[in-house]
Amino acid sequence: FPVTIERQSPEKLYELDKVQDSVITPSVQDGRSVSPKQRKFAWAIIQDIATASIGGSEADFEQRIYSYFKSEMAKYYGIEDFSMSDATGNMSDTNLLINMLLEFCLQHNIALRYRPLDHLDDPAIARYEYACLMNKRCVICGLKADHHHITGSKVGMGNDRTKINHRGRRLIALCRQHHDLFHHEEKERMAEYHLQGVPVDEKIARIYHLNYW
Repeated sequence: FPVTIERQSPEKLYELDKVQDSVITPSVQDGRSVSPKQRKFAWAIIQDIATASIGGSEADFEQRIYSYFKSEMAKYYGIEDFSMSDATGNMSDTNLLINMLLEFCLQHNIALRYRPLDHLDDPAIARYEYACLMNKRCVICGLKADHHHITGSKVGMGNDRTKINHRGRRLIALCRQHHDLFHHEEKERMAEYHLQGVPVDEKIARIYHLNYW
């Protein structure tokens, strides 16, 4: 019977290609209907992908893009006949679709008309934070970014960043403008956008050339 898989750790978003080979434990289906806000945001992302025409001249049809990601939902999550309809859709599955759409946009540098942080709930924000770090895109605006150590994980004055073990230190990806802003208003902006920062794992350390051992 169909099952829904939702990885709890943000970094596991990047291991979806291994799901079909894993032992799968069934989870309880979400009984909540898809919200109009979710549906609107998902279709807006699909429209942005269509505008970018990633994948060739035949990749600019919204329904074709939607069908492709529905097949990815079946492949990676075991969700057959995914739907965003009021009758059969649910919030959790639609969040999974939105996660996949956003990751695709980050990987292909697709401009979004809506800022994700204004449309994601807290668990989805955590996954988006990780995806932004992995793709070096600002979690606030989507521009090219570098990593920012949040309070409690900062490297103190006089310390050599190349020698400090970064394992577990929390980072977020910020463009230069938002990086400067966070140096003055970090606590306020973290609260405003419901950001938590992402603990450094081996993949993040490798991308940003951080000491991890």
